[in-house]
Amino acid sequence: MVAALVLVVTAAACDPPPENAPYWHPGTTVDATVVGPLVRISWDATTGGDPATAYQINLGTPTGTGVALVPASVKDCYISGLSPSTGYTIVVTARDAQMHWSGPLPGTKGNRKTTITTSSHGGAGPNLWCHTAVDADSDGLPNGVETNDGSYSGAGDTGTNPNNPDTDTDGITDGEEALGTGGVNLWAMGARPTHKDLLVEADWTSTPTCAAGNRPTAAVVSELAAVFAGGPVTNPDGVGGVKLIVDYGQGGVFTGGNAITHDGSHVDGPREEFNEWKAEHLVPARLGVFHYAIMVGLGTSMAENGGDDLTISGACNPVPHVVARSLLHELGHNLDLIHGGVFSQGGGSRPVNDLPNYNSIMNDAYAEGVDTDCDGDGSDDGVLDYSDGSNAPLDESDLDETIGICDGPDAGTTGDPIDWDRDGIYETSVEVDINDDDRINLIDNFGYLGVPEAVVPLHDHNDWAKISATGLRCVGPLGPSSC
Repeated sequence: MVAALVLVVTAAACDPPPENAPYWHPGTTVDATVVGPLVRISWDATTGGDPATAYQINLGTPTGTGVALVPASVKDCYISGLSPSTGYTIVVTARDAQMHWSGPLPGTKGNRKTTITTSSHGGAGPNLWCHTAVDADSDGLPNGVETNDGSYSGAGDTGTNPNNPDTDTDGITDGEEALGTGGVNLWAMGARPTHKDLLVEADWTSTPTCAAGNRPTAAVVSELAAVFAGGPVTNPDGVGGVKLIVDYGQGGVFTGGNAITHDGSHVDGPREEFNEWKAEHLVPARLGVFHYAIMVGLGTSMAENGGDDLTISGACNPVPHVVARSLLHELGHNLDLIHGGVFSQGGGSRPVNDLPNYNSIMNDAYAEGVDTDCDGDGSDDGVLDYSDGSNAPLDESDLDETIGICDGPDAGTTGDPIDWDRDGIYETSVEVDINDDDRINLIDNFGYLGVPEAVVPLHDHNDWAKISATGLRCVGPLGPSSC
């Protein structure tokens, strides 16, 4: 396919005296490279005639479809707005201060041109232009396409911040999400640079005990995606939530998920056997970008805290909700959440499990789903979610059973009364170990780094804020590069 040409005639295209016009000596060239939906071009300067003050970029002929007029100091730019899978002739002509141009000069002096076929990557729009090749934040996008308004409309108008390589703070650079470069076409998978994306590849063991294999189903992925989409997370594009993208080999651009032949024996989390499978089945370009899950029939559901590996056991379960809750829990560990919220970083309460007011799927007290009716029991609610930190603290030495969990100065709602000491009476002050850790309240720091110990109440934790602040890519001990 060859792009249609539109004749553009301007007064500046008049034939100048050849001896005055800028021109090229033999051997000078214009080069073109496809960069996702953009085309980067560079050219040599003219060295004859009057000095060039500008270069005109056209498609097809020197007077064809005008793309841009750029200053003479610019000899390198990215063309946006080109159609995908289309052949183009790109022409560069030079102009001097008198608007004499090199186009009609005889022989090879008049212009420089090259031909190129664009990639099949869509989303190039919206405007035909050649943006100077200045990339202040080194994210792979020229400054000219980073319009900094949060509204993505294509690789020529990304809405991203030219001074921030990761505008949506999801741990993936703007260029990777807008251009589909880097070995994996994240754009084609649905990733965008102004909305947080969480990427997962899910492989599965095919075993004799599970005829259909342990492959995740569309229903499992759909339920999980709804949780992330509904999360209280803000984005530059003004749309809340996180977009979950799971490759479980469903076709199209999703070809990473695949079956692993296995005898059905116990798989003990991300260990030696897991690492061998990962090395064999996860392509290197996805390392540190995708979280890697292996769904097994028999084993231990386990995940790295702040890492990218997770194993989900019992994946052959025919109830999608059961598999989805395991995935949400183990992904939470990858996102640096633990059973009591987060690890203490030099201060604050040391998190422990089974806090009644930590309303999260990360809490083993709510392994079946979070508490939606303030009765301290998630088993009958079945709603998958992380905590938003809205529950008031609980002081085990002075519990008001008449207000339960959800009421209090930080909550603003009235919950069901809860008989913490199970004596059949709702009292306004009782002392009870309600999280079964054999002590009243928590011990702050446990003497960590010499900070004095202090008794503190049980606190809720804002999981969603933690996820939003730290990004969704693998954290790793030394950052994403160590994942």
